[in-house]
This record gives sequence, structure tokens and C-alpha cells, in this order.
Amino acid sequence: MYEPVSWILAGCLGTLVVMWIIRLARRWYHQRRYGTPISHQELLAVYGHRMAGLLDSETIAGLLAVDVPRVLDVSKAEVLLPEGHDLLATGDTSVRLAVHHAAVRWVASGGEATLVRGRLRVLISQGRTDLTWTAVWVPLMRGPDLYGLWLLGERSGGLAYASKDVRWLTALARQAAVVLETIRHAEQEQQLANEMQALYREAVSGRESERERLSRELHDGVLQDLCAVARDLKALAAQSQSKAGFDTLVSRSNESVQTLRAICYDLRPPLLSNNPTVALKALVERLDARSPAPIHIEASAEALEVSEEVALAIYRVAQEALHNAIQHADASEIAVRLTQYPDRLRMTVTDDGRGIAGGSDLRRFVAEEHFGLAGMRERAAMIGGNLDVQTAPDYGTVVILEIPR
Repeated sequence: MYEPVSWILAGCLGTLVVMWIIRLARRWYHQRRYGTPISHQELLAVYGHRMAGLLDSETIAGLLAVDVPRVLDVSKAEVLLPEGHDLLATGDTSVRLAVHHAAVRWVASGGEATLVRGRLRVLISQGRTDLTWTAVWVPLMRGPDLYGLWLLGERSGGLAYASKDVRWLTALARQAAVVLETIRHAEQEQQLANEMQALYREAVSGRESERERLSRELHDGVLQDLCAVARDLKALAAQSQSKAGFDTLVSRSNESVQTLRAICYDLRPPLLSNNPTVALKALVERLDARSPAPIHIEASAEALEVSEEVALAIYRVAQEALHNAIQHADASEIAVRLTQYPDRLRMTVTDDGRGIAGGSDLRRFVAEEHFGLAGMRERAAMIGGNLDVQTAPDYGTVVILEIPR
């Protein structure tokens, strides 16, 4: 009565033992063929986090070509990044592929890691660069855009790539492509900013050269002729019986001389090349004479050793800030302070006027075609400095220029 039951139990036990033996055999075979199992999800999170913190493409290439291959015991790996119409390896510049190479197009069309076999192996053998050592080609793609190519060689000890390894490499490559795309956009933005700054620097340099030329022409030509006319009028007035008319002409000619000298000074301050502190004090003295609010200046250094470009930027920023304060602030007092620290030079122009309604948003000023603030910031950037504007309604405005020493 119990024999059939015992036979069934024995059969089930035998089946379990066979299944256990088969599982052990599969595990042994898998480890022998593919090596120690890898926690792909965990490593994907770890390397994805590391790549997100990198700021340049070569560092990402180093991570993919050095760190990741250690996990798979890969003998050799290279990352090729675009340069012109070619893909160049960061570790070995002799490894070069054309972007339009048939093998590259083949892999990129799939968008996934591809084991080197069949058609791909034939395409690789037709290239000029020896890439017969590669076992897996991984495109670094973001949508239809190719940001690089990741090549991995054979695994050590005769190990093969498992299907999970190939899928993991594809996922990791897509994360790398996202970071590379971000870096490329940042580089393009920086290049555009550099080009715009270079154009602005060239425009400012040309404008300053033209100002210097006009100042020299006016001073050496028209001003000297006007001074000669004033002297002749004064001599005629001394010889004339009726001095009333001559005195008026002499007075007007002298006023014209002073006005023309002020124009020449605004175009190119003669004291600027000698000492920017002296030039600033002269600027404050001239503007104070016609400003409704008194202007004071305080300088911690009488002699500043700076380049002509820096001195000119300091002067022009102060000039623009003072003109704005005089014309728009309705202030009761305006102050200029120039302070020299061991690591930086700081200039502030402060007024206690009405402030700037709506704040000092640069885009709003440019949209309203008020370019004074934008020009001051560009001049600060040209010399590696920083310009900040702090303002509030009825609390005045502070323009702060800081230049690292």
C-alpha cells in the first residue's frame, strides 16, 4: 500500500537532486565562461553618479577606458571622441577612425553595444587603423547624435562577454553620452561667450584708439588755433580804445577753450597713463564742479601699479557710474572709494539717491536700450574683474568693481 507513495517521493527527490546538479553545472559553466557574476545595476548607479560630476570629456573617456574595463577584466580599451571629421582615441592618438567609416555607421545604426563578429569584423579589417584587437564596439549616442565610440578588447583568461555585460555597457554608454552632450553644449556656450567678449574687446579697443586720435587732433590742432585766437583778441583788446566788445569776445573764446579742453580730457585723460588714482581724482574734481550733489573720493593708494588696460577700465567704469548718479539718482551725496587689498583692487561708487526701480537686471536695461550697465560689466570682464550693482528704491545705488591682483 505504501510502496507507490515511496516510489513517488523517491522520484521527486531524485528530480530535485538532478535539478540541483544541473543548476550547479550551469553556474560552474557560467563562471568558467563569463567570470564572477557582476552586480550590473549597482555598478550602473555608481558609475553614472561619478560621470555626472565630471566636467570634461577626456576625464569621462579615462573613466570608460580605464576604470570600467577593470570590472570586466578587459585587456585593452579605448574611447574615441570626435575631432573634426574623425574619431580620435584619447589614450593613443594613432587610433583614428573617420566618422563616416562603414564600421562606425554600422554600429551607430544599431545604437547598442555590438560584439565584433561577421559583417562588423569584415568592416573593421578594411580600415587603415589596426583594430583587430577589439571585441566589443559601443557607440556613445544620444538620440541620432554620436558623441564618441567605446572600444573594448578581449577579456583576460579567455572569458567571454555575457549578454548582461553587453546590455550593461549599452546603458552605461548612454549615460556617458548624456554627460558628453551637456559638456559639448557648455563648451559651445563658452566658445560663443569668448568670441563675443573678443569682439567687444576689439570694439572697445578700436573706440579707445579713435578717442585718443580725436583727442590728439583736437588738442594739437583746433585747441591750439583757438588759444592763438584768444591771445590775439586779448592783444587787440589791449590796443583798442573800446574794450567792451573785445572783453566779451575774449571771455567767450576762453570759455570755448575750456570746453574743448574738457572734451579732450573726456576723450582721453592725459593723467591716466601716469597714475589711475590721480586721473580718478581729477575726474571727481571736474564732475564735482558741475554736479548738484557733492562728490567725494577716498583712495588708499596714491600710486597703483596696474596695466594701461586695467587703468582705463577703472576710469571708464567710474566715469559711467558717476554720470549715471549725477543725471538720474537725485542724490544728496556721491562718493568714490578706491581700496587696495593684498589680493584684489576694489572701487565703489555710492550715492544716496532714489535707487534703480526694478533692480539692476541687465537684460531689462539692454531691452530698453540702456547699455551703460552692460558696458561697465563687459569692461570688468575684459580685465578679469567682476562688477556688481546693489540698489533699492529710496536707498541709493552702489556700483562695486573688484579686480583680482
